[in-house]
Amino acid sequence: MNTPASHPFCAVAVRQRLTFPKRAAFLLAALLALPATAQRAGPREGTIDASGLAVAFDENHACPPIASPFASPTRYDNSRRPIDRFGGRHGGIDLSLKEGTPLLAVADGEAIAGGEGGLMEGIYLWLRHAPQDSGLPFWTFTKYQHLSAPPDLKPGTRVKAGQPVGLSGATGTAGKHYGTAGYPHLHLTTFYGPSGEYEIKGLSGSMVSARGAQLDDPLILYLKDIRELSEVRALPEARRTVRPGIVLDSGEIIPPNGRTVWPVACRHK
Repeated sequence: MNTPASHPFCAVAVRQRLTFPKRAAFLLAALLALPATAQRAGPREGTIDASGLAVAFDENHACPPIASPFASPTRYDNSRRPIDRFGGRHGGIDLSLKEGTPLLAVADGEAIAGGEGGLMEGIYLWLRHAPQDSGLPFWTFTKYQHLSAPPDLKPGTRVKAGQPVGLSGATGTAGKHYGTAGYPHLHLTTFYGPSGEYEIKGLSGSMVSARGAQLDDPLILYLKDIRELSEVRALPEARRTVRPGIVLDSGEIIPPNGRTVWPVACRHK
């Protein structure tokens, strides 16, 4: 890569034969000289706020609950999250699952990307849902993380609500806080925006950048009769509990005409 001499990474390192320790010190000093905004990765910028939404299910059915909600400062085990991502807030919802649990499309849509990212991401799948798929007045992009194996879905493949799209796993979680065994779970992230246009970004191609899209609570998927995201946090208390459609182990969808479902199957109690 050609670098202008005025940049902190100037051509001095090329002209001189520096030892490894000196070169490392030189690069560190250059990084520290960069503006703070240049050192932050996009997804880690800013903070996020809790939506105020909660989820409830029919008393006759048992569904995997949320172990760590959107914007929560703690993990499933009540430990604090690192502050370098969204100000220490959770950028999705976590469902603790046994490895190999089938994961379901939350709505009709289209697979747009899949692969394997790095630490805290693992094997992932992106789906895109048009307004006519979800019933929401905007486009929705859902990302399933920590899958146990690469998804079979190729970009452009259509999926139906409740269709299995992958298996839960612990990829990307081994080491650091979760230890060598990792933490088997689904991390579900959602972006909502005015357009279906997007770009694939990131070193591993794991980031989808959708035009005008905003990261927000996956539970918004299950709201009815909203026109704008700005309405969510102003909802009256009586409307803040969502009741998602569900898929039973038998494959039956309840209600049968529902457009959105919980991302993991439920069972009769």
